Amino acid sequence: MKKLVVLFISLFVTGSVFAQSADVITEILNSKEMTYGQACYLCATYQKLIPDEGSYDDAIEALVNINQLPSKVDASEPIPLGNLAFLFAKIWNVKGGIFYRITKGSPRYAYKQLKADGIIDENKDPSSKISGIDALNIYTSCSFEYGKIELGI
Repeated sequence: MKKLVVLFISLFVTGSVFAQSADVITEILNSKEMTYGQACYLCATYQKLIPDEGSYDDAIEALVNINQLPSKVDASEPIPLGNLAFLFAKIWNVKGGIFYRITKGSPRYAYKQLKADGIIDENKDPSSKISGIDALNIYTSCSFEYGKIELGI
């Protein structure tokens, strides 16, 4: 059953993350905890800020340069769910509620907005770590909810 879920997710994700390196996607799918480097890679390649062959450090640098990531982080550090929601909300320009707009999209209110939109499960804690599969599910849900999903078909 788990292989079927991974295959299903892989089909959607590989289309939505477009031409990104299959090795990186496989690494993300196999991750027990999504890292800042992996999350930033998804965001930076989606926005075409770095090439598919770019590194996690390149992705972090690119997002810091355009103020989508407040400061440099360690690429191997696990990313909390609230910060992942913040990154994803930034790449799709999520409008959000009044507090989200007042705080210019803080991780707390980005998390609350994605939760309110049904993308993040009600029972998840914003400080919790998230698996690669769950992170890619959120990525795909954001693509469907907030933007176009690019299927490489």
